[in-house]
This record gives sequence, structure tokens and C-alpha cells, in this order.
Amino acid sequence: MARFPLLIKIANVLAYVFLTGANVYSGFGPEQDDSPYRTNHPTYISPASFVFGIGGLIHFLLGGYVIYQFFSSNQEVVEDGVGWKFVGISLLNTLWLALWVCILQRHFHVIQRDHLFLALITIFITYSLVSRVYYLIKTDYAGGSFNEKVFIHAPFSLYNAWIYVMFIISIYAAFLPVKEEDESPSILVKSFVVLGLFILSFKASIVYIEAAQGDIVGAVVIAFTLYGIFVEQTDPVIHWTALGFAIITSIHILKPFYLKYVRGEEGERARLLP
Repeated sequence: MARFPLLIKIANVLAYVFLTGANVYSGFGPEQDDSPYRTNHPTYISPASFVFGIGGLIHFLLGGYVIYQFFSSNQEVVEDGVGWKFVGISLLNTLWLALWVCILQRHFHVIQRDHLFLALITIFITYSLVSRVYYLIKTDYAGGSFNEKVFIHAPFSLYNAWIYVMFIISIYAAFLPVKEEDESPSILVKSFVVLGLFILSFKASIVYIEAAQGDIVGAVVIAFTLYGIFVEQTDPVIHWTALGFAIITSIHILKPFYLKYVRGEEGERARLLP
């Protein structure tokens, strides 16, 4: 068991409040146009605005986690599985948010391209840390009660997939031209976007459904994002490719349900919860 368990829990609460405050400020503060949930860095792989509602759901469930950690019957997963890593994740996520909405540019004169590269590095480290928690609780603390699945497993499955989506978007914001509404993307840009769509679908279909034995939660996040890209992007190649990969991903999401309820299979291949 971890040392200073009560301190870990208090730090988690403070980190959650800090992260939530930063997100609320970015969305509803005086610089609304710079919110990451709007059009701060439009790319040809950015989804429609409704997709960013996933972030609100994640914050709601993480709020449940920081409360549940005080009452969980399995303190090992709280203290050793998540532990101090949640504090690091929250601080890194907040730093990425500051870079993404140009707060550092306004106050410290960091040029836009530089802060996008810094944002990319930050979101990569954040994703690595979230993935560490995700795989720890899936492998070392699999199963558990219904409450554990809702307040521990589900939030970090959502978080892991959503941070991955934001990591991909950050790559395109840092290295590819800004999306122009009255211009069609070049063939090279289209090719890179199609590659990105394939990577997203692969992550959901193969990594979450096949390798992770039916992680529906993470796969749904990516499928929802692909549908959002289909809605947002008007270029025919990107538009219809996104829909195609969204449908393929959705079919893979239905696979565990088919195995469990149609073929009657049990065990790891038919798992429906993270």
C-alpha cells in the first residue's frame, strides 16, 4: 500500500478542482474565442463541436472518482493503481490547456508555433501517464465491484481514449497548415488526414476491442470522434473516409455484444465493461 494515503486523496481532490477550474475558465472566461472547445486551432481532422462534450462527461466521472476514493472498499486500486499519478495528470492537462489556448503566448510572448510544439509534447506526456493508469487498473486490478467499474475503470477508459484523440489533433495542429474554410486541402494534407483517421479507427478496433478484450468505453469515444469529423469536415475525401472508418469502428464495437448475446460466449473475448 502507498504511504500517506490520506494525503494522496486530498491532493487528488485539489488537483481535480484545479483542472476543472482551468477548463471552466477556458470555456467561459473572457477569452472565449481561445477555448480549445471552439475553433482555436482548426485542423482538417478536428471533429464537430458536440464531440467535445466528452470532456464534460470525463470531468463528471472524475468528480465521482475523487469522492469515491474516500469510500472505496478496495483502497489498493485507489492508492497504488492511481495514486499520485492523478495529480501529475491533472497538472499536465492544465499546462496543455494553457498552451493550447495561448495563455503563455499572451503573458510570456511565446510564439504560436512554439507553443503548439510545447502543447504537443505536454499532451504526449499526459497521454503516457493516463495510459499507465489505464493499463495498471485493467491488468492488476481487473474486475472489481460495479462501483469500481463506474467510478474508476470507466473514467480512465474515457480519459485514455479522449487524451489520445487530443494528442492526434495536436499533431496535426503543430505540423500541418491551419484549416481554411474557403480552400481545399492539398493532396498531401488529405493523405495525412486519411492516415490519421486510419490510426484512430485502428486504436478503437484493434487496440481497444481486440487487444483489450472488448473495451467498449474507449472505442465509443473514438467512434464518436470519427462521426464528429464526418460532420465537421466538408472535403469529400476526408468527409466520406471519416464516415467509413466510423462505421467500421462501430461494427467492431458491436462485436463483444454479438459474441456474448448471439453466440453465447463468455470470458475475456466477450467482456462488455472496461
